[in-house]
Amino acid sequence: MKTLRVLLVEDNPGDVELVREALTARKLPYIMEVAQDFEAARDLIRSIGTAAKCPDILLIDINLPKGSGLELLRLLRSQVGCETVPVIVVSSSNSPQDRVRAAQFGIAHYFRKPSDLEEFLKLGSLVESAAFQNPRPSEPRP
Repeated sequence: MKTLRVLLVEDNPGDVELVREALTARKLPYIMEVAQDFEAARDLIRSIGTAAKCPDILLIDINLPKGSGLELLRLLRSQVGCETVPVIVVSSSNSPQDRVRAAQFGIAHYFRKPSDLEEFLKLGSLVESAAFQNPRPSEPRP
């Protein structure tokens, strides 16, 4: 199994650790870059093609300081080679409007942050499914 390049856009350090725990519990090999706010994520996504490569998967909170995660999804999809990067929205919002707006970007999953650790750990299987069982068309199966 190849090592996943994960881009996590999340402003809550506790949730960052929960995501790490979910990936580790699933025994997924990964390298994770964390952008803690809209501006950091925007700058990183804009550097794709020059200083950075498209991630294998994007995990993104849509409610961020200084901007919207949905705007970052639009930016990611505009980057050459990133049009089909699997995206999982990881959000505390359960708003139907947020779900519909996120779905417009072709996300793989919308994961509502649960308060229970066991439920949060299920994120690992969603990442595995999105990244390995439905690889991007330009990449071979592991």
